[in-house]
Amino acid sequence: MYFLTSTAKNWIKLFNRNDLRKIVIDSMNFLVQQNRIKIHGYVIMPNHIHLIISICEPHQISNILRDFHKFTSQQIIKIFRNENNPILNKLLSEKKDRKYQIWQTTHAIKEIESHNFYVQKLEYIHNNPCQDRWQLCENPENYFYSSAKNYILNQESCVIVEKIE
Repeated sequence: MYFLTSTAKNWIKLFNRNDLRKIVIDSMNFLVQQNRIKIHGYVIMPNHIHLIISICEPHQISNILRDFHKFTSQQIIKIFRNENNPILNKLLSEKKDRKYQIWQTTHAIKEIESHNFYVQKLEYIHNNPCQDRWQLCENPENYFYSSAKNYILNQESCVIVEKIE
């Protein structure tokens, strides 16, 4: 099981838009439905996402992240191109294999080796939208783009979650 963070390039707040969040949500659910990962906790913040996931064999975390980032990037860039959105200028890539870059190239990936560490990271994920710097909600279970309602209210959220108690 892993705790990971993926951040938008230059911390740009891309995920304030429902259509862009939907791309992330649909991609996460696709990976679950394809039996590539299990999602145990998540939150989609304005410029980053946190996940607690298990990788289903024979898949590898590096391939999962590569595919997720590639697909979501392509879809987001497509939307911005159709809109002729000037934000594309902030997403120009220095890499030779692409013109734009949605995600930062480095990702925080930590293996979860104990139940205490898992609980700590799950609480962090669920409380992230409530932090003063974000002020996205007052109570974790009220934030739509999080697994908090799965755990706190025992309700389904927009992403397929396999709870661990």
